[in-house]
Amino acid sequence: MSEEVESLKRKINRSVMIYIIGSLGFVLLALASLWLGYYVIRYHEEHDWPTQLTIFSLGGVWLLGEMVKAFRFKATIPATFKKITEQDAPALFRLINEVTQDLGLSPIRDVYISPDAIAAVFIQPQMRNFLSGPKRDLVMGLGFLTQMDDDEIRAILYHEFGHYVQDEMKNSISVYTIGQFSKSFVAIKELKKLGAIETQMKSQLLFFTYFAIWICNRINSAYSRLAKQMEYDADDVAVKHVGAPLLQRALIHAACVRYNYNVVMWGAQQLKSNDTRVDDIYRALRLVGRYSRPSRQFLSAEVLRRVERLGRLEQEIKVGTDDIRQSAVAWCEPMDQGASRTCSAAQFANWLREGFALYAQHQLLATSVSLEIHLAKRRHKLPLVDVKYKILLDGRIIGSGNFLKGYTLKHRISPGKHTISAYAPAGLISTPFEFVVEKDRSYRVEMDYKLYFRHGIYDVFGEKIAPI
Repeated sequence: MSEEVESLKRKINRSVMIYIIGSLGFVLLALASLWLGYYVIRYHEEHDWPTQLTIFSLGGVWLLGEMVKAFRFKATIPATFKKITEQDAPALFRLINEVTQDLGLSPIRDVYISPDAIAAVFIQPQMRNFLSGPKRDLVMGLGFLTQMDDDEIRAILYHEFGHYVQDEMKNSISVYTIGQFSKSFVAIKELKKLGAIETQMKSQLLFFTYFAIWICNRINSAYSRLAKQMEYDADDVAVKHVGAPLLQRALIHAACVRYNYNVVMWGAQQLKSNDTRVDDIYRALRLVGRYSRPSRQFLSAEVLRRVERLGRLEQEIKVGTDDIRQSAVAWCEPMDQGASRTCSAAQFANWLREGFALYAQHQLLATSVSLEIHLAKRRHKLPLVDVKYKILLDGRIIGSGNFLKGYTLKHRISPGKHTISAYAPAGLISTPFEFVVEKDRSYRVEMDYKLYFRHGIYDVFGEKIAPI
């Protein structure tokens, strides 16, 4: 293992320990403020205490309440996930048991199927996972189960479960759990003017929010660099058990299925606008897969790098058994597409031959504009201490900004009107910057900020946009 990977692991472990110790420190602060509030109320006749002390102590109650809720937080399973048992899918469960036993892992807790093209082993992000081993769940998308043969699914499972035989996965569980725990506190991000009393009551919660965001940014920065190596390591686990050629085939097939699934769903949406639905989406997907061969530009660049890392592709393709695929067809339920007329899967797949070209044009158009969002280093003397905030493009986070170091965020967008803004939990507002861009051109947005001394608030905004 490289020195860089070991350094990242140490950085994550240090940050996790800082987070735990810091959280305990805030708990002690909240308890101390509660005691102070009790003392002030109990002996208010003997001392002339300011009212602000009582209000501050109530902030301890607020912080402890939010921490208890976050500790008990349990992510809900998406409504599209459907739990299945061994009786429903004996072939799939045999394969799952084979993989977990070969890797020396404990049995999976629950298995879910979903309508899309995904495969993942996941855990419930609860703080109690720090105290006891997390229980693993598996979700497999019908997009994969109805299109891939048993050998390809075996390779995918070895990769997904391969993450959990890595030491790095312990870091992943910590990062995921801390991130979910901290979401409760980032909920203060609504930028509204608070009254003086409410501001004092929220002070402890606000300080903890800043701490949580700071440590999460630190952890995520290291983890994002470690995640790529974790994917490679999981691939190596799969190669050890199924061989490189089969994993390469599974990765490429999965990428093609995912692309074709997106096209099929796009086509189904077009039909829905004409009050028509497809009778069997997954049969249509299989028919589409017979003629659709997405080019490299439409496949994930990271998946292609993983495939190339494993060596040259074998020209001969060996098709395995399809016991799981045959079972999966029976699980497929007609999608509620809200239409009165029906189109057969064969008709839809034939019509979609021309639709692929339209979809490809749409995808290329959606990324035909190159955009840079830039803030010069130390543009103003204040603030003295750097602070990070989120940059949003059309309401979606695309990266982090700061005041002192400066930054350049690169993104590809579609022609037309867009909006840039920023947000932080407190101390920052953002004047939305609207702009219009044209197809096949490159632009640069210069960012700026202004301090409103009276309110102690920074306004982050786009200053100008120019072609480059």
